[in-house]
Amino acid sequence: MDTASKILLAVIAVYGVFKLLGYLGRLGIKQILPQELDQKKGMVILDVCTNKEYNHGHIPGAVHVPLQEIGNKIKKLKKDKEIVVYCQHGNRSIWAIKRLIGMGYTNLHNLKGGYRAWKRYH
Repeated sequence: MDTASKILLAVIAVYGVFKLLGYLGRLGIKQILPQELDQKKGMVILDVCTNKEYNHGHIPGAVHVPLQEIGNKIKKLKKDKEIVVYCQHGNRSIWAIKRLIGMGYTNLHNLKGGYRAWKRYH
């Protein structure tokens, strides 16, 4: 096998590992589709985007707490509320949910595809 083939195989293997880790990281985290979000009432919508991303567009009525500030500012939200967490694509929100679980929150959902999926739907 030549060097180019070995490099290609290594790249494919690394890509596969990252996809698997992403999948495993989502295990146990409830996903909600943008269509379902519109039908739910009484849920808190938590935007964990950066300030710049939030200013470029967000879901109306969302509570904005950037991911880096979750530990400090999130204490305002009640732990018994149903919370939908989103970011631009749905990846950082997984990290936010993991942090929230560590803080004792239990009724959490990830907006599948994030703000961009919600925007495409609307």
